[in-house]
Amino acid sequence: MASGPALLESIPKLVAARDAAALVALQDHDDKQVRKAARKAIHTLRSKGVTIPEADAPRGWSAGDLKDLRGDLAAVAVIDTESTPGLSRVMISAPQEERSYLWVAAISGRDQIVDFATYVQTDGQRSRMIRDWDRGSDRRVPADWARARIRWAREQTLSSGFAVPRQLDDMLVHLGEAPASRPTSFLDGVLPPVDFTPDKDNVIMTLANARVNVWPPVIDVEPMMRRVNEKHPDLNEQSPEDARYDALLDGARGDETLRADLKAQVANLLEDSAITLWLGGNDVEAAKVRVLAAEIRLAAEPEALPWIGRLLGFQIASTFAYLSRQQQGQ
Repeated sequence: MASGPALLESIPKLVAARDAAALVALQDHDDKQVRKAARKAIHTLRSKGVTIPEADAPRGWSAGDLKDLRGDLAAVAVIDTESTPGLSRVMISAPQEERSYLWVAAISGRDQIVDFATYVQTDGQRSRMIRDWDRGSDRRVPADWARARIRWAREQTLSSGFAVPRQLDDMLVHLGEAPASRPTSFLDGVLPPVDFTPDKDNVIMTLANARVNVWPPVIDVEPMMRRVNEKHPDLNEQSPEDARYDALLDGARGDETLRADLKAQVANLLEDSAITLWLGGNDVEAAKVRVLAAEIRLAAEPEALPWIGRLLGFQIASTFAYLSRQQQGQ
């Protein structure tokens, strides 16, 4: 027998369809709220001149009836990199037999689970949420890819020695098996080709579109800054911009920790930012951001890329802002 909430969600649709027989079948339901709503709906139809059948000839309910009423039961997913800069929120709404689960996973650039929550949705709640998503974009992230991304992040979190939220472990039966490798971006082959060769003079807008300028500190820039100060003690804010930029690249070159951070979490965050841009219909900008991520991944020394100083500059400003807030809080 269907649950009360599912039936309550169906009654307005039955009224709209003038399905009096179905409502009569519900007027003696075990659930008080269902009985009340069905009888009120019957009164509404009667006042509109609809013939109400006798109660001794009710129409039976089946799982098939409810499935039709529930509408599209395909899982849907989106990714959000804007509400919490520096993290990627993967959201999946996955219908089950009588209700839906909404999974929200916050994943860091290191592919680790920062937070995970499970919510139970009625069909009405799911429909309203999807309508909200549709206002922002008519595109969807493939649900299987989103599941694989969460499962991969769980394994990376555990292998790094950190625990994962219990709610995540409780949902493994629904999320499926962990992939053998990091899921490749589903945007491969989707975005248009772009004529874009990044350099320090044309990359700032692309980084801003990826919202790199609002990331928190995701890499440790302090060792690099110490080397800059040691190698260029006469450098200051009044020095020519080109001289300061070259000194920054000089301080970054050869830093293996910085190199690893760029290849891992920075490239990961850029790829996820490209998905957000694609969801918003900004295909060209998404493609440019992916060019940046690809250059970082493919370069033997990404810290020496001619444009990387712009990204490092954003991280330096973010670090100074963070340290300033820490000092004010003391």
